[in-house]
Amino acid sequence: MSSRETLDPRIADIVIIGSGMAGLAAARHAHAAGRSVCILDKGRRIGGRVSTRRADGFTFNHGAQFLTARQPDFISACDSAQDAGALRPWRVAGRDAFCGAPTMRDLPAFLGEGLVIRQQVEITVITRDDGLITFHDANGPVARGRQALITAPAPQAARLLEPVARELAATARSAAYAPCWTGMYGFADQDMPDITGPVSADSGPVGWACWESGRPGADAGAAALVVQAAPDWSEAQLERDAGSIGEVLLAAWQDLVGASLPTPTYDKAHRWRYARVVRPADADAPRQTADGMIAIAGDWIAGARVEDAFMSGHRAMSSLLGINAKV
Repeated sequence: MSSRETLDPRIADIVIIGSGMAGLAAARHAHAAGRSVCILDKGRRIGGRVSTRRADGFTFNHGAQFLTARQPDFISACDSAQDAGALRPWRVAGRDAFCGAPTMRDLPAFLGEGLVIRQQVEITVITRDDGLITFHDANGPVARGRQALITAPAPQAARLLEPVARELAATARSAAYAPCWTGMYGFADQDMPDITGPVSADSGPVGWACWESGRPGADAGAAALVVQAAPDWSEAQLERDAGSIGEVLLAAWQDLVGASLPTPTYDKAHRWRYARVVRPADADAPRQTADGMIAIAGDWIAGARVEDAFMSGHRAMSSLLGINAKV
């Protein structure tokens, strides 16, 4: 069924592009305030880089590996997620943190409960007319709203915003990311090296690696390894073939820990082009249009952590709700 055939004729109070942590936080905030809100996302699953892949009987948390909570609003959300069984405490990298339970994907799934989220809708154009904002895919209009929040990665946000909010497009262009190649390896042999905790390095191909069985509450039955490349190395190898990247990362992990692995039965590499924010948007640049109709949010607004993305969405929605209440 095409996007045009699924067009909801109702006009939403707020339309959000992106179902990552910023979009989900904003939508929850708007929903709790009694606003009608619709999230549009081009992916198959919500959560953005807080993600999990299941393949050939293996589970790989191949995006964000863990999260920390410092701000009261995010602490509250994490407490609720933990009460619901979607998060577990994890002492990792020398700090108290959380990981998804049983997978990282379970956190965005919890945050998205009760929200209107339309997946596999890729917005190509945004227009404004008669006090409304219309979102179009390749086939035509798919949604309309009185206000909008754009939480796509900064380069994508800039392209969409240029025709309707040039000042916000400029804000998006001031941010910068580092990419990340991630290798995922599944093994039939259960007799793996006795290395359960994460390993990391400051230089070289391997930035972070972890056996999935070493995560709190994880299924210990399948031998699955995730290896994430360091940012500088990922940047230098950005356009390489995924197959060769997978081979290099697995060999680099073995060299790093001094262990030998059998040939994996599952071997895939995934390129996160917009993995980690290395330069947030300029602090003094605008975050919303002067009329309060369009705002922006995302980790590229505030910083690289999962909490940064969540709080950016929450704050942006607070601003939009405040303006809406005055109209």
